[in-house]
Amino acid sequence: MKLILASVKDRAAEAYGRPMFVPSSGVAIRSFSDEINREDKENQLFNHPDDFDLYEFGEFDDTTGLFALHEQPKLLSLGKQVKIN
Repeated sequence: MKLILASVKDRAAEAYGRPMFVPSSGVAIRSFSDEINREDKENQLFNHPDDFDLYEFGEFDDTTGLFALHEQPKLLSLGKQVKIN
């Protein structure tokens, strides 16, 4: 099975978070959106949605163990795009 390799970038920290493996870009966007909108005073994505963006890096094939990476990270979603007021 091929899995999408994605990560949330914190623009304020100028760093990407730990990558995640998901079955599709849509699942990554849904997970990101859920976290941006999960109200919790400790949730930095909820408190600062403009600072976070979701990127795709490529694919991982769990049958072969090989990665197929993009030359540049591909923007999937901006935090401010998925924030529900």
